[in-house]
Amino acid sequence: MLASRAMRRPAVRGALLPAAAAALAFTALLFSDGSSQSRLFWIGAAAVVIAAVGWGARPPALPATAVAFFAALAVFVLWQGASIAWSIEPSRSWDYANRGLVYLAFAAVGALLGGVAARRFTYVAAGLLATLFVWALAAKVIPGLYSDYGRLARLRYPLGYWNELALLAAASVPIGLWLLRRARVAGALLLYAAVVVVVLTYSRVGIVLGVLAALAFLALDERRLETIGPWALAWIVGGAVAGAGLLLPGVSDDGQAHHVRVDDGLLFGAALVVGAAVVWLGLRYVVTRAVSRSVVRAVAALLAAVIVAGLAASVVRAGGPVDFLRDRWHEFNNPSSAQVGNTPGRIASASSSNLWRWWQEAWNAFVDHPAQGTGAGSFGLTDRVERKSPLAVVEPHSTPLQFLSELGIVGFLLFAAVVATAVVAIRRRATIPLALALAVCFLHSVVDIDWDYVAVQGPLFLTVGAFATGPPAGRRARWVPTAGAAVCALAAVYSLASPWLSSHRLSAAYDDLARGNLIGARDEARAAHSFNPLAEEPVWLMAALTPDTEKARALQLYRDARDREPKNAEAWYVLGAFELHQLKRPRDAYRDLNQAYTYDRYIFTPGTQPGRDLDRARCLVDPSTCR
Repeated sequence: MLASRAMRRPAVRGALLPAAAAALAFTALLFSDGSSQSRLFWIGAAAVVIAAVGWGARPPALPATAVAFFAALAVFVLWQGASIAWSIEPSRSWDYANRGLVYLAFAAVGALLGGVAARRFTYVAAGLLATLFVWALAAKVIPGLYSDYGRLARLRYPLGYWNELALLAAASVPIGLWLLRRARVAGALLLYAAVVVVVLTYSRVGIVLGVLAALAFLALDERRLETIGPWALAWIVGGAVAGAGLLLPGVSDDGQAHHVRVDDGLLFGAALVVGAAVVWLGLRYVVTRAVSRSVVRAVAALLAAVIVAGLAASVVRAGGPVDFLRDRWHEFNNPSSAQVGNTPGRIASASSSNLWRWWQEAWNAFVDHPAQGTGAGSFGLTDRVERKSPLAVVEPHSTPLQFLSELGIVGFLLFAAVVATAVVAIRRRATIPLALALAVCFLHSVVDIDWDYVAVQGPLFLTVGAFATGPPAGRRARWVPTAGAAVCALAAVYSLASPWLSSHRLSAAYDDLARGNLIGARDEARAAHSFNPLAEEPVWLMAALTPDTEKARALQLYRDARDREPKNAEAWYVLGAFELHQLKRPRDAYRDLNQAYTYDRYIFTPGTQPGRDLDRARCLVDPSTCR
């Protein structure tokens, strides 16, 4: 009996670890709430604990390629953390370094799965993606699941950002194609759901990557003729259902009333069910054998002819190839056509939707700070300094360019090392569908803000960690590695928890302030500052709550905040507003408010409080400017 129990223990441990990793990926996909820092703490802390327990109990076997990958990733995260020292926005740099820390933890959890069969891993990935797509589409069928669709209809729930949902739909395409020959109906339904999702996100890059992923898989698949039929059926039906959704105002149009979304949601739900039934029936009674090679060639020739004809018509309409290319380039980089609307019509637009502007801003920041950059996650402040319109963003929508801008050439080369070592580490174990899915994720990161979303990066790094390592080591870890894993885990949890606790204490301070409890609000603000001494807002609140008899201390707090982020227009503004209203020093106030205007003119738009403060200070200093 004792022997049988001892034999069962490794089996139990072997089942618990994959289950914990799957639960972690599931939580990241469905409950990360976009780029939420609060959810990042909980999900990241769970990843750190799972990784620490696994590595402490039985560390994985790391081949040299895996060691190189983990070393490159760890050094990259450390460089992100080090950038706090010179960052123009140090609090944001801490938050961004924590994201890298969480992704390192996901990779460490993946490394514990080194013995899991690739086929089993792919099945689990397909199941998680299918669950995500069903849940995403359910929010269109049942408006109560996500009320914000009443404001903006573009499909994005539960990730919070349409392009990330489209990325996962595109990445699921090679997995669905692989699944067709192993679970035919399941694979076709995954492809069907993915095409509906990607169309309703209106993501141009997502659609293109989905098509390219399908073509790449078929080019590598020796039995492609067996796959093309079910794939075509799933996408044709999915495209028809997505088109039906686009025709329903309650599904595709912004600002629709709740009853319209309810009625159209039911119609869309019926279309989804009918479409799934058509796919199932088509596989059973219509697409029952491999497609003829001659049919594939004829259809491919027809599609190519249609594309060429459409392109030729566009070139003729533009006045020739040169004019056509010039017009498309002008449409891409022209700031006057900047932000493309969140409507289905954006799919046909060639506008970069401000990407070109943000890329230029990131490049200029790199040129100004080529060695070490402006600090991890600090592009938002760079954009506010350089922007030429009220629109503000926090990333340049290109992960490699963002790291070049924020971390300098050193950080960029470290990121390149992470990508290169990951490719080398997984090349032997990763299956074709997973390799293509990872390639889709990397290509998408070149033109978007993927690093901000643990729903994408968490499972991605978990997958890389799993395929970079081999089966687990046969012996238990000694006490030194176990103690090292525990220390690293404690340090990581502390780094994740401090900003999170600071944010909660700050919220509590505002709650006390709303109730008139000034003493409690001051205590909570101090606690928020102690947990995150890099954050500006707790310092501003501490200064605002300082008694009138201690105005010199409040002034010093405002100045400390300004000195911490000297390019932050808001830091200059709150200092100037204090000097104007509390200290009655209009000359000092005008100097600091004008400096704030220099760094970001768009916070001083007419009619706003900052604009009125600047006008008042100017009037007091120079009465001739009074209106």
